[in-house]
Order: sequence, then C-alpha cells, then structure tokens
Amino acid sequence: MNKSWIYKQTDLNVAQFDKAMETYYPESRAFIHDPREHVARICDQCNYLDAIKLIDWKAYIRHDCSIMDLGCGGGWLSGYLSKSESVSVIYALDSSKHYLFELMPQVVKFMEGRQEKIVPIEGLFMPLLFQDGFLDIVVASSVLHHADSLDGVLKEIRRTLKKDGLLFVLNETPSSRFGHMFLLAKAVIKIFFNVLLRNYKPISQSVSSSGYLYDPYLGDRDYPLWYWKKAIERSGFSIIEYVDTRLPTMKKGKGTRLVHLICKAV
Repeated sequence: MNKSWIYKQTDLNVAQFDKAMETYYPESRAFIHDPREHVARICDQCNYLDAIKLIDWKAYIRHDCSIMDLGCGGGWLSGYLSKSESVSVIYALDSSKHYLFELMPQVVKFMEGRQEKIVPIEGLFMPLLFQDGFLDIVVASSVLHHADSLDGVLKEIRRTLKKDGLLFVLNETPSSRFGHMFLLAKAVIKIFFNVLLRNYKPISQSVSSSGYLYDPYLGDRDYPLWYWKKAIERSGFSIIEYVDTRLPTMKKGKGTRLVHLICKAV
C-alpha cells in the first residue's frame, strides 16, 4: 500500500459542510449546487457581503499581500478580495471538494474576481500546512464558530502569520453574556430531562465552559463576546478594531447582528 490507513480514512471520512447541509437541511440544496443561487444568498438574501464592505480594506491590505481565506465555502470572499491590486495570492481553504472545484470558479466569476490569484486548497482547520510566518492576512467569514477547538485554531492561525500579520474574524454573531447563560440553561434542562426520561439521542447538543454546541450536525457553537475576546488575546493577538455592523444576518431583519473582530499578531 502506498498510503497508510489513517491517510485514506481522513481522505474518505473528512466532514464536509455541504454534505451535512444537504442531509439535515435539504432546503439548502439550491444554495449549495447552483452558483447563481449561492451568490444571491450571500449578496441579496443575507448581509454578509454588505457587512464586510464596512471595513476599510485599503487601510489594511498591503502591497503584494498573501491571504488565506479559511473555510472559504463557495469562495465569495476570495472573489471579492481578489479584485484588490494589492493582493498577490489568496489561498482558499475548505474541506469540500465540491465547493472548491465545482462551485467556486463560477462564484468568483459572478463576483467579478480574479481567478488567477486564487489557489484552492482542500484541507482542515488544523493543522494548517503553511510554514511559520508565511501569511500576511487570514480572513474567516462566519466560520470559526464551527471549529472543534477555537483556541487551537486561533493559535494555529497565529503561527502561520507574519509579525504584525492580521486576522479578520468576520460575520460572527456573538451572544451577550446573559444571552449565552440563558441558552446554556435551556440546553442543560433539555439534557437533564432526556437523561431522566431515558430518551436516547445518537447526536445532540452539548454544553461546556468552552462553548455551547447548539447544532451538532453542522458543528455550530455559541460563544459570548467576552469569550471571543479572551480566546483571541490568549492566542497571541490584540484586537485593533471591533466592528458592530448593526446588520442582521438576513436582509429582512431576521437573525443576530453581524460583527467583525480585526486582530493583529503580537
């Protein structure tokens, strides 16, 4: 055998966001497979694109800049940033072959991006196979709350960044302190009654002092704002700008407000 079992197992069993979406949220099929629907979702139905336009990117992107788009999905953010003349290369990393090699080329085209600048990489959050201090900027749009270990991923990002490199934590929806406590209390009560009534759950929510896994199918975790700030600072960053976009996730006013945390490696 040319490959070890662990290599093959990882290659065959890597968790892919699009597959989980299709299985547990079948209404998302058009968004996953049709590039026009994908762009419409990001730009017309949600406020993700409008929210990142509130950042003064020219003030942060230096000449000949290398960027990693972590958890790039369909590549809309890579497409948007690739239009900057100061950007030389964008490493678009995701675990989904479908997103990277089928959806992203068309999405970048619709975004009027520069495909020749974008390097697709099939990979996971950890480990990031870049040398220490290799990147100028890492962007992560509505993705870090999917990490199994937020602290671990942030430290791995820090390792790959140059001195004074930048991390853009984009389009996250941190809960308030009391909002997070309320969600935890509801989850604990639910878990308690399932155990009491012997309701077997093969997959379920989980609660810990390092986050609340509220969607076990997609790996969505709720973190309060104070937790985001502490995790970022513990991982070797300083927060240089906090942007409350005041825009809800959905354009029709539904969803929690989107925020950005712009961080510098220290």
